[in-house]
Amino acid sequence: MKKLILIAALTVIGLTGKVYAQNGYTAGALRAMNTSKADLTFNTWDSWINIRDFVTLKEGRMILELNDLSDYQDFRNLDSILTGFRKDIAFYKDSLNSNPTGNMRIDYAINSEYTYKKIRVRKYNPNGSMFVNKDGDISRLKFEQDTVRIIIHKSREGFGIQKCTIPYSIQVTFLLDNYYDVDKVIADNVLKGIVDTLEKRSFSKKAKKFIYRHPVTIKYNPYFTGKNIKVYRNLLMENELAPNAWSRRKFDVNFSMGAGLVRSTVVPVTELGLQWNHYVGKVNRDRDFVRLSVSPYFFFDKDMKGDFVMNDNWFINLSTGSIYESNGVSWLGKEATFGIGYLAINKGGYFKNTTLKIFTDLLIRPKFTIEPEIIITDNFKQIFPGFTVKVF
Repeated sequence: MKKLILIAALTVIGLTGKVYAQNGYTAGALRAMNTSKADLTFNTWDSWINIRDFVTLKEGRMILELNDLSDYQDFRNLDSILTGFRKDIAFYKDSLNSNPTGNMRIDYAINSEYTYKKIRVRKYNPNGSMFVNKDGDISRLKFEQDTVRIIIHKSREGFGIQKCTIPYSIQVTFLLDNYYDVDKVIADNVLKGIVDTLEKRSFSKKAKKFIYRHPVTIKYNPYFTGKNIKVYRNLLMENELAPNAWSRRKFDVNFSMGAGLVRSTVVPVTELGLQWNHYVGKVNRDRDFVRLSVSPYFFFDKDMKGDFVMNDNWFINLSTGSIYESNGVSWLGKEATFGIGYLAINKGGYFKNTTLKIFTDLLIRPKFTIEPEIIITDNFKQIFPGFTVKVF
């Protein structure tokens, strides 16, 4: 849709050449071609994640990433899964301890249909050599945390008339000072209670009905006696320390004011609209939209007595477009809109009889929009360009 909007926008303002605005997403088929078999095995695809929970542990942090509310059932015995993990990697103990100052990531993939597990170990050298000197006793330091990721491969029935089996995976990630601290996590005996709490708080009428449209994130600290749990009705990024400071509203009310150039006259213009949003991603506010608005143009003139009078002309507008707030492009990238307006109230000025306008909104900077227009008036007998600048 966005490419069509941009083409229409360039037609209105009479530009030539090419304009590119990328939203940061890669097509699913292309991504699958460029993803290695190892990554497919040891990473859950972002597009499958509809629940992401962050939990503070005594020994580190836990990140739970699920596709559906029913997936909590697979982690009810998380302590047993970790016990099996420690048993299976015991064979690699000497190799794992050969890099005492660096950090590592251990991936542990299991599948309920098979008895074998898949293990991947990746080691990283420290960023420089770090030491501590205590009364002449020098020893090496380790600052980076180890990562332990448990991946469960599953399958589910697809949607549609012809049912098919769709493979997918869910995962839990532990960020620990040392990988063997999972022993302390198991001994703490809190995992089952944590999973139960997360499952109960994830449920809502919207999430239960269709979690794919209403993803959820929970931040939970079971050791804090105050308000220890926060529920977000959208999917936070992987770093919960910088949560998204926005909501994903289905409807927005828009208001702007500015000035319009109609032929050789500059007139005040305002606009009030109701906007319906369709979000194209789960982790941001990138969206397509449809907007219905009214925009009066205020012309000033003198009557027979020489007194000033105001002629307000009201357009009813219908526009559609795309907004990409995650786009780094500052011009012709954040928002592009194409619309048509009908003159519903005509009190004079340059507008006569049946009047339409074709326009595009281009967001130049936050809260600053330009609107090139083509105005068709006097029962389609006159055509002239217009230009409006809007703020807010």
